[in-house]
Amino acid sequence: MFLDPALAVNKPDSYVNSLRKLLPPDKNVATLITAICKLLYDYLGIPFEEKSGWNLSEYINDATAKVRTAGDHKAASNAFKKAAEDYRLGARKFPGLASLFGELSGYMEGWSLVEEARLRHGEEQYLPAAEDYARASDLFQKTGPWAHLSKHYAGSSLLEKAEALSREEKEEDALKLFISASETFRDAQTSLRTKLDQVTQGPERKELDNWFEASRVLQKYCLGRVELEEAKVLDKKGQEEESGARYRSASNDFRELMSEAQTEQSKVELEALTLFCEARCKMKEAETRASPEVYAEAADLFTRAEKVTQAKTFRHVALASSSICWALESGTRFRRTRDTQLYSEIKKHLETATDYYEAAGWQNAADWTRATGKLFDSLVYLTDAATERESRKKTELYHLAEKHLQLSARLYGQANFPVKRDEALRLLERARQEKELLLTPIEALSGNPALTRVPGAPDSLIRGQPGGLEGFEDANVVGNLGVVGKDFNVGSDLTVELEVANVGRSAARLIKLENVVVEGIQLDKRRIPGQINDDDIDMKGKRLEYLGAHEVRIPMKAIRAGVFQLRPRILFVDEKGNYRSHGFGPLFVTVRELGISGWLKGPK
Repeated sequence: MFLDPALAVNKPDSYVNSLRKLLPPDKNVATLITAICKLLYDYLGIPFEEKSGWNLSEYINDATAKVRTAGDHKAASNAFKKAAEDYRLGARKFPGLASLFGELSGYMEGWSLVEEARLRHGEEQYLPAAEDYARASDLFQKTGPWAHLSKHYAGSSLLEKAEALSREEKEEDALKLFISASETFRDAQTSLRTKLDQVTQGPERKELDNWFEASRVLQKYCLGRVELEEAKVLDKKGQEEESGARYRSASNDFRELMSEAQTEQSKVELEALTLFCEARCKMKEAETRASPEVYAEAADLFTRAEKVTQAKTFRHVALASSSICWALESGTRFRRTRDTQLYSEIKKHLETATDYYEAAGWQNAADWTRATGKLFDSLVYLTDAATERESRKKTELYHLAEKHLQLSARLYGQANFPVKRDEALRLLERARQEKELLLTPIEALSGNPALTRVPGAPDSLIRGQPGGLEGFEDANVVGNLGVVGKDFNVGSDLTVELEVANVGRSAARLIKLENVVVEGIQLDKRRIPGQINDDDIDMKGKRLEYLGAHEVRIPMKAIRAGVFQLRPRILFVDEKGNYRSHGFGPLFVTVRELGISGWLKGPK
């Protein structure tokens, strides 16, 4: 049965007297203390070695430290929990020593919670880890010789909460908690310094020195995270230079900590964080200088960070960020040259980045990426519109740019990037103005008094020679064709997306979609019940007013390998009862065979 080390350290006479009450007169107290320590070491599964001059408290500190550093957090937690239960049993067996056993039981329970918190942290369950650290802090506060650990684990609890908020992309809230955590670790150092002043030598002083150093390192880590979260906040506000400076400062903090790291694991984790901050700093430099070359350097740094880290979420974020940098590298060259051949490269990298951000659970970053993709879509439409000479096609391109910019602005707003949202809105206003320049001559001419003084051409000739903008007086449905995803195997589900808009002055009613099915790709009729008629999709007379838009999602299934061309056509009727149609595409979809490993896994 174990006895309380607080009494052994702080009240040796009372401790010895308590033992003597339990022992026969012929038994030696020192022998019993050694036996107690040996039982503790045996129970925790570590070899016991008697030390000259050590008291019970020093043996227990040594035993718990060896269990904690073994690396198996679950086993350590269970061992400490069982020891706590034995101390509670001792309190019931010896009521006179109940308070002593209760204190030591709380101490062991505290270590069980610490090990559980470390296990949860490794699984990226930051909020449960924070709760375990907070409970451990409360338990340590109630012990005698270990109350100085309470502040350290209170700081650890705040640190875990800050990590959770940062993971949820709540940078400003995370920033406040990292500051609170750094202040708590500073207070822990003050408490430990007071304790150190009371101890002159021996293993207890060495252990206190280790705890002081651990609190100092964590305080410095928190200050580095403060710089990192501030950089992210400034980034969202569009303050690239200020944000870059904060990223650089955070990188320096983590690099300095890396040089002080005591374990290889800590060194690796800090190296990944250092590279990540350096890469973000390069991104801000690239934005400020509009430099494709610097974006490429940032992409390489993110790739290096991904190769170093072992954390799954961090790897996904690093891979996504690298893809973003390559997209922005191509995007910067596109803005300089307006070379639309770069478009497919940009979209490929953005789609990859979106996939990785969503895998990491970073929804705001995924929204930012989609918003950037829509922004580049609109820039391509604006570029094509600027060189298009045919008025109707030019108007269609401006209208498509407008729709993509509306979505881009909304997604930037959702992701809390107001400066990027405002950029999209400025481009949106430009697209609207350009489109209005094409459409307003109709209205201006209709009210021009000069027309009443000049004989017009015969009405029959006017009707027989439609041209210029005249076609926009009637319903005019246009649209864009796309497919969700990029890799399809035989048996895969895919979704074809149609963005439909009416750029004519009068309303249109959508009748049906035809030519949807091709030889190797068929409609998934289970997912669109009641709308299929001989492979045509009934649009049920959907009404589109002037500049009204409608999105159609068509669920399909790949049934054969090959490259297939989709060219669906939509049939609509204007207010005069005239039936008209608009063709989409072509859109090429590649379907591959699964192969042996694919058949084992099944289609996606």
